[in-house]
Amino acid sequence: MSLKLYTDKTELFECNVALEGAAISDSKLRAVLKFDDKNLMVEGTIDSNGKGNILLPKLKNISKDGEAGLMQLEVIAEDAYFQPYEEAFSVLTSKKAKVESVSTKSVKPKIMIEKIDKSDKHSDFINLLKEMGVTRKQMINNKKSFRSILYTYYREANLNEKFDSFYNMVIGRI
Repeated sequence: MSLKLYTDKTELFECNVALEGAAISDSKLRAVLKFDDKNLMVEGTIDSNGKGNILLPKLKNISKDGEAGLMQLEVIAEDAYFQPYEEAFSVLTSKKAKVESVSTKSVKPKIMIEKIDKSDKHSDFINLLKEMGVTRKQMINNKKSFRSILYTYYREANLNEKFDSFYNMVIGRI
């Protein structure tokens, strides 16, 4: 039987320890995981009934999926050292994700060119005046006030045409 250890989860190794001539309460238990190029020692515990527990850690930074080795148990009872058990182990990863390429496409950037009609460049402003209920008659009757408002817009919009041309165009389209 081969023991399975994991890169991504801890495992509890349980065993029964029986000693003759030494007290269990004064004994220690440890596992030595022997790989080809390294060893890992893990301390365990033995309860008063002789049940041994060793919590084997995640081996993510220690080993790789598929690697194998030998685990040896060591018992140190008072002044005596025993190596009563050994078992082969393999390292696995319990959770895996695999991505397989189905297809790839080269995507060319799309360029959109939108022609701006110069006669229509003020349509948003004119539509706003219409939505506010401004009529041509109101603009002509209140020429001084509307001229001042249009001049402020003209200056803020940094328009390249002459103000009088802009003013006449707005009056003509309202």
